[in-house]
Amino acid sequence: MDETEAVFPPFAVTPAAVEQIEALGGAVLIDVEAGGCCGSTYAFRVVEDPDAAVVESDRYGCPGAWLFVGTGVREVMPGATLDYSSRLKPPRFRVLRNPNTDDVCACRRSFGSPWPGPGQPGCRSYSPMPWDTEFDPPSRWKKQTGYGR
Repeated sequence: MDETEAVFPPFAVTPAAVEQIEALGGAVLIDVEAGGCCGSTYAFRVVEDPDAAVVESDRYGCPGAWLFVGTGVREVMPGATLDYSSRLKPPRFRVLRNPNTDDVCACRRSFGSPWPGPGQPGCRSYSPMPWDTEFDPPSRWKKQTGYGR
């Protein structure tokens, strides 16, 4: 791949998401992990060295804003929109209008099985992004999920 050219993913990425990737140092990995209300959840992490290969991940973007797409999310994201909102509590990346996930939770962080309703122990609605050390989730939610133990 020519590292000076833009490579577009098979899904939309909003300007807000690109700005946040740049603000985080220029490289973010999105993947899927088990958990959340509906069984699967989107997982994000900062990639410290975007020049090093991220094993089994596809690389999209351009210098300054690389987005690595892990194998778990590769099949789930085509046709969706990756966004970032600082107005949400906690501020976070989110996947919008995903045509590949019929069953999603109310906060849109988990997908796979029908949403079982509020108050689930696996709820990720207030989970901060891994790099967010300032957001303090509500105490009721911490108790419900065992967050921070």
